[in-house]
Amino acid sequence: MNRTHTHGFTNYFAIGIGLFLLIEGIWALFSPVVFGIFTANVAHALVHIVLGLAGLWIGYSRDDAHGYCTFLGVLLLASGILFFLPGIGAWYANVFNANASVAYLNIIIGVASLLVSFMSGRPHIHTTRPA
Repeated sequence: MNRTHTHGFTNYFAIGIGLFLLIEGIWALFSPVVFGIFTANVAHALVHIVLGLAGLWIGYSRDDAHGYCTFLGVLLLASGILFFLPGIGAWYANVFNANASVAYLNIIIGVASLLVSFMSGRPHIHTTRPA
């Protein structure tokens, strides 16, 4: 199997969103408010740092970041929706120090990630056939 390292849009998206999440996560380690609007704590910061590093690593090293975009989309969309559910939302906000701005951003990034994933189609594995 010959794997080529072509970077498609899913890879560039993973790199871009990974960089954003990494910056936001590192910032949140030192401040409870990031970009003047998003609240966070250490647990929230660590999740974003891990997701950011994963996005950068996968975006730069994989043939296709389709799986990362799908995973990130489902995770962030679900976490954004959880914020608005009675009972669960209060727990979620307490554990991750998340405010409504964080929830809306998670929903936006989640939907964008899923759109990128679905519009890119399934990942392709390039093979060479024996002559």
